[in-house]
Amino acid sequence: MFELGVGPTPVSVEVTNPMAGRATMQQRVPNYWESAAHRKEAAALVSLGAEAVHTSLPILNGGAGVDYLYVPLRDRNDLAAARPDAAAMTRYFGDAFHKAVYLFSIERDAESDVRGRMFFLVNGAALEDPATGSAAGPLAGYLVNQGVLPPGSVRLRQGHEMGRPSDIEVTVTGAADAITRVTVGGGVVKVAEGTLFLP
Repeated sequence: MFELGVGPTPVSVEVTNPMAGRATMQQRVPNYWESAAHRKEAAALVSLGAEAVHTSLPILNGGAGVDYLYVPLRDRNDLAAARPDAAAMTRYFGDAFHKAVYLFSIERDAESDVRGRMFFLVNGAALEDPATGSAAGPLAGYLVNQGVLPPGSVRLRQGHEMGRPSDIEVTVTGAADAITRVTVGGGVVKVAEGTLFLP
């Protein structure tokens, strides 16, 4: 059990060898709400034109404890072309606690059902994350709610465009607009170990 800022988060770990395994966390059921960003404004956050935004999927805010602006793009070419505009992101997000935009393309291939990229601001600088578990669950829920994918397993690849591909598997239980459970998991590799001494 992880004691996180969003509350207790159940985590299960499967060890396959001393240096690698698999970890899965159960997230809160995500919430979504309307975004103030129109297509042109959302696209400008990542240096794209309005035509790059998918025309039949909504731009939404969403999260399961950490909030993201979810922006569906037309295809993977647009996803690859995205470049964060720190000034535009600063203007749009203002005083928001978490200034982050999650782009995704629903083009499928043999390895994934959806591909995503996440850009966020830290001290005014725009950075990219190769794997964002807190965003993956709400993204999969979005896709189920919008009828893009059925409930069940959703394969997400993130970090591909930055040369650090991460395969994330999300399981969504329930139905569109009636999601009851979300888990996020994937392969993990041991990179460090240590001991914490608590007072």
